[in-house]
Amino acid sequence: MSSGTGVSRRGLFTGLGAAGAVGLTTGGLLGAGAARVPEEEDPARILTLSRSGPEEGRPPALLTPTPAHVHVVAVDLRAEEPAEVSARAREVLAVWGERARDLHEGGLAALAPGAPTEGLRPASLGVTLGLGGALLDRAGLGDRRPAPLEDLPDFAADRLDPALCGGDLMLHVGAEDPLVVSAAVEHLLGLVREEATVRWSLPGFQRAAATAEDASATPRNLMGQVDGTVNPAPSEARFGPQVLAAHPEPATAWMDGGTYVVVRRVRMLLDDWFDLAPGERERVIGRRLSDGAPLGGDREDDLPDLAARDADGSPVIPDDAHIRLASPERTLGARMLRRGFNYDLGWKDGHREAGLLFTAWQADPRAGFTAVQEELDRGGDALNAFVRHEGSAVFAVPPALDTPPAAALW
Repeated sequence: MSSGTGVSRRGLFTGLGAAGAVGLTTGGLLGAGAARVPEEEDPARILTLSRSGPEEGRPPALLTPTPAHVHVVAVDLRAEEPAEVSARAREVLAVWGERARDLHEGGLAALAPGAPTEGLRPASLGVTLGLGGALLDRAGLGDRRPAPLEDLPDFAADRLDPALCGGDLMLHVGAEDPLVVSAAVEHLLGLVREEATVRWSLPGFQRAAATAEDASATPRNLMGQVDGTVNPAPSEARFGPQVLAAHPEPATAWMDGGTYVVVRRVRMLLDDWFDLAPGERERVIGRRLSDGAPLGGDREDDLPDLAARDADGSPVIPDDAHIRLASPERTLGARMLRRGFNYDLGWKDGHREAGLLFTAWQADPRAGFTAVQEELDRGGDALNAFVRHEGSAVFAVPPALDTPPAAALW
């Protein structure tokens, strides 16, 4: 590999196990709980799994508090034949796993003299890895691809650019400092440049806790709206069923206890949005700008009263308001852990390239993200006039590793 260091079979699973100990979610490409495959070169050997890390094995991307800065990168492996795809995936996951552990413990400056992060602490650096459905197919593992990892259907707000969609592997890096994130991404990609090529990437940010009057308050997006209300908390009983996957079947048991993440690049038409009067913006979303409370409510966390009517008999929350159509009452209880980050790439050809790096973590995208988006389409979501979904991907994030997998898996 480009790092100049070979990865032995023992070194591979040792590195992944150590990374799991600091919360790195990896998961080679199939293993524990799945049917054993004795052939030495079966590509299924690139999937391993285990269950631990902080907060019962949850990947860093799910932990709280949410970092102020993230960078999500999708890469494709430089390989064509299934056995070669399998081998490259093992190598990339092994190197990223080992190096992520080192980055978390000591920071990049301790590994690379003259690094941009010299003098900086790791800043709560967290690395989460995901596997794309295309990777399983290309590695000859289509029969191990869980149904929740299917491609998303087309939606009304989609203006997708194929160059901003999909990917074999996801690299999700978060930290409190943008330089720490940028340097870690550059370093991790540099280690595998001979094995993988970047398909797309997008950096995102939230308001910094240091500048917030209330650091515990829900952040706002570039539209000025409170973004992230009514998320399931890791301490709640509903978190597991809504966010963590259940796969008892042998072929897909490698994802039992993992999670699926939908990543969307949502461009906001900010000029059009801010041309609206504040009251009109509130009716599009169904929430007050001042505090995020649902229209007719008192507090941000109040349940929206979808039956409430004003003096004229009109719905207090309009029929096409975003929160009405996305409500669990309209989507058969669909819920997901939403983590949204702003992105701002400046102007291109006179148009603002800014919006939302949206990530939705869930047990099954079909019953979560897809169910909500389809209801938004059916109801004619008023927000669709002001957003364009330009990038899209779904990744499987297996449980984090705690101990090296059984030697029989290799």
